[in-house]
Amino acid sequence: MKQAVLIAAVLGAASPALAQDGADGWSAGLIGAYGTSPYIGQDDGAGIAASLQYRAGRFTIGTGGLSYSIIDDGSRRLDALLLPRFTALDAPGGVLAGIDRDVTADIGLRYAVTQPGGTVLGGTFRQEITGEHDGQEIDLRASQRLGGDGPPITAYAGATWRSSGLSEYLYGVLPGEAAVGRPAYDPGATLTPYLGLSAAFPLNDRWSLVGGVRVDMLGDAITDSPIVDDGTVYSANFGVNLQF
Repeated sequence: MKQAVLIAAVLGAASPALAQDGADGWSAGLIGAYGTSPYIGQDDGAGIAASLQYRAGRFTIGTGGLSYSIIDDGSRRLDALLLPRFTALDAPGGVLAGIDRDVTADIGLRYAVTQPGGTVLGGTFRQEITGEHDGQEIDLRASQRLGGDGPPITAYAGATWRSSGLSEYLYGVLPGEAAVGRPAYDPGATLTPYLGLSAAFPLNDRWSLVGGVRVDMLGDAITDSPIVDDGTVYSANFGVNLQF
């Protein structure tokens, strides 16, 4: 499995489970992941990735980025973010030859409010700051823990709006990348709904099993791209996390 697809699978499906709200200190995880790729000529597959995180009060830093809690009163939370963005596009040759996508960085804000009954409504805004596409993203999500006092399984659903610049960077063909049989393509702003489950099962006060599954449903503007041939992206993972 290509490293880009692996990282996207871990971040897409595992992020809710790996967000360890709780004790200060270090945590590390080892995650096995499977992900599908929407891009022509890019294989699906599986692999293993590691995660590392350090939390001190309102501040958290790790392989998934950096956050600082501006507001956290138990029912409301507002975080300032600095996040990497890994695309699932790997271009070894063929139809994708000559297409180059780098890891970029975003700043942003994330807000979540817990409703009576435990439903969490949240939204995240991200702005790219590394000068690759100057794109924006708005993600709106609702999540609900299932099973009462049983295992901590959370179901979530949401949609991600991406600006034209970001959508072109992720799914389009830039003018300088146009080739015979691969015209330049800009999908414009896009909206991608998704559904998922995440879980973290404590084994003791230090170890837990974590996992998640997710499906993203790409719209027609994305699937019309000359480098995209699948409108549904699946990701799944399972692993262990250690708090120390």
